[in-house]
Amino acid sequence: MEPEPNLVISSASQRVVVENVPFKVDIYKLEGGEGWSLEVVTEDGTSIVWDDLFDDDGAAFDEALATIKKEGPVAFVRGDENVIPFRR
Repeated sequence: MEPEPNLVISSASQRVVVENVPFKVDIYKLEGGEGWSLEVVTEDGTSIVWDDLFDDDGAAFDEALATIKKEGPVAFVRGDENVIPFRR
């Protein structure tokens, strides 16, 4: 049985504040894998994950900031049609 690959967390992962709204930007990949995954987490724990992988972690971070600024921080935290709740 093959061991599970390790998760590599980018040093570009960090907390950011845009228009007084805090976000956690997580950038990671599987050890030995191709491409970086991007996840933005809101203060209330809502997670937004990009479907596409990024060639490098800097590009992923730039995309996170650009999207938050373009869509507006409120779009990430409004909790209406853009959120699919997990079953409890």
